[in-house]
Amino acid sequence: MEPRRSTQCWADVLGGVMATGTLDKSPDVAGRRERLVALCQGLPEAMAERAGVQHLAFKVSKKIFAYYVYDHHGDGRIALLCKAPPGEQSQLVDEDPERYFVPPYVGPRGWVGLRLDSPRVDWRAVKNLLSVAYVLTASDKLRKQSGQGKAARRGNPRRRPTRG
Repeated sequence: MEPRRSTQCWADVLGGVMATGTLDKSPDVAGRRERLVALCQGLPEAMAERAGVQHLAFKVSKKIFAYYVYDHHGDGRIALLCKAPPGEQSQLVDEDPERYFVPPYVGPRGWVGLRLDSPRVDWRAVKNLLSVAYVLTASDKLRKQSGQGKAARRGNPRRRPTRG
């Protein structure tokens, strides 16, 4: 059976998220945001909602598993914030503090931030982080639909960066 997709129009959500200010000089802000939304759209019953003027919240079953943030409270970053398994946040931040960071508010609960404003984004790492965050949040039924079982709940969201 084909997984049910959200009836929400993703283009409407994207249209409401603006890219303004000094971060406009970051590489392809709109393209990266659209690619992130497309990755989330591929997850069963995942949906996006505007969260403020320039942010998106990604949800499954009314529970948030990730955020797209643009200059959150003037921090100068464009980033993906995701739920992460216990211990992963500190390991990722320790290994690559230029790419990963502890986000405000949700960081103390183990979430991890991944910068999307760097010259190169490792999209395999983005996809893996999103998948793990989704699995940590979704019901068993939806995890099965996504092709990821209970073992993925303990999965490692890290991917080594690729060159290119």
